[in-house]
Amino acid sequence: MKQAEGVLDGRTLGRLDRWRNARALFLRADGAEAERALAAAFGRRWMRAQVYGRSRRLLLESEPEAFLEILQDRLGSFADLVRVAPDDPTLTKWDALGNLAPLPRVRSEVRALWLADLLRDGDFYAKFQPIADLATGEAIGFEGLLRAGADSASHPSAEMFPAARALRVERPFEKLSWLCVVESAGRLPPKSRLFINVNPRLLVVDPDGLESLWRAIEESSFNASRVVLDLVEVERIESLDVLARAVRGARERGVGIALDDLTSPYRAIQCCEAFRPDWVKVDWEITRGVATDPRRRSILKSLGRLARHFSFGLIAEGVESAEDLEVCAASGVVAAQGYFIGRPAPDPTGPEPAFRRWVESRRESRRPAGRERSGNDAEDEERAS
Repeated sequence: MKQAEGVLDGRTLGRLDRWRNARALFLRADGAEAERALAAAFGRRWMRAQVYGRSRRLLLESEPEAFLEILQDRLGSFADLVRVAPDDPTLTKWDALGNLAPLPRVRSEVRALWLADLLRDGDFYAKFQPIADLATGEAIGFEGLLRAGADSASHPSAEMFPAARALRVERPFEKLSWLCVVESAGRLPPKSRLFINVNPRLLVVDPDGLESLWRAIEESSFNASRVVLDLVEVERIESLDVLARAVRGARERGVGIALDDLTSPYRAIQCCEAFRPDWVKVDWEITRGVATDPRRRSILKSLGRLARHFSFGLIAEGVESAEDLEVCAASGVVAAQGYFIGRPAPDPTGPEPAFRRWVESRRESRRPAGRERSGNDAEDEERAS
C-alpha cells in the first residue's frame, strides 16, 4: 500500500476545504447577458442578494456539488461567463472574492472532492492484468493498474485520473501511480514484461517527467529491459516530434514502447513513423463487438496490415468473448488483454481457463488431419494447463 503524501499541497487542500464547508457562495457575471441569465435562474433571490462590487452573495440551499450542477444546467451556454467562489468565514469578503473562478472548472473540482479524501486519508496499491500470447496462451506481460484502498462502485478506478485532472494534480498523481506499480513489480513472474501507463500530454509539457520513474525502477532493482511504456491516448497528441524526443531516453535504457488506445489507421501511421513502437494496443471501442460489426473489422484489419509493415506486435484490449478474439486473431492480433483473458489482481495470475481452452481449440483446428500428437504437443498442453 502506498500513502499518497505530497500529491495535494497545503494551498490546494485549503481551497478544497473551503468548498467542502461552504454555506454560501459569491457569483459574478462577466457581461450583461450572463447577468440576465443569473437573474432568470434565481429570480427574486438574485435581486435581493447582498452585493459586493460586481458580485453577489447567495446562501446555499443544498450541498455545493448539487447546487453547482443545477446552476450550470440552468445557465447553459452562459456558464463559462460566470465566476464563483465559496464564502469562507476565515477570510474577509474581499479576500474570498479573490478566489473567483469559472463555474465549469469549479464544478469539476468540487465533483472530484472524493479523490481529495482518498489522497489525504487513503492508501493506493497496484493490480496487474495479464496480456497473453494468442499462439501459446502464456502471459507475455502484465499491465500495472492503480487502485485505491477504498475502491468502490460509487467511484470506479477509471474516474481517478479525470478527477486528478479536475483537481489540477494530474502530474503528481501520475507519478504516484508509477511508484505504486513499480514497488509491486517484484510479484511478476520472471522475464514477464511490465506495461506502465504514461500520459503523453504530461511528457510534452515536461520532457524530463520520466526521471522519477527511472529512479523508482533503479531503486526497486527491476530490470528496465522488462519495462514497456504504455503511451495512452497518444492519438490526441499534436506535437508528436516533441513527444518522440521525450521518450528517446526510454529507448536508450532498453525500455519498450507501446502505443495505446489506437482507433484510426491514418493516425496510427503517423504515430508509428514517429515512435517505431514495439507494441500497438487496439482500443476496446474497436475490439468489443468486432465479431458482429463490419466497420470495426475493417479498421482492425487495417491496423493488422500496419503491424506487418512496421513490424510491431498488435494487442487487442477489452476482449470479453471468444467470438471477438477469433476475429482479432484472424486480423493480425498476436496478443490480447481483457476479462476473457484475465482480470486485474494484486498478485499476478495467468490467463483464465476459458482463454486457455480457446488457445488449445485453435491449435487443434490448425493441426493437419491424421497427424499424431507429438511429445512437444503434449508438453505445450501441459504448460498451458
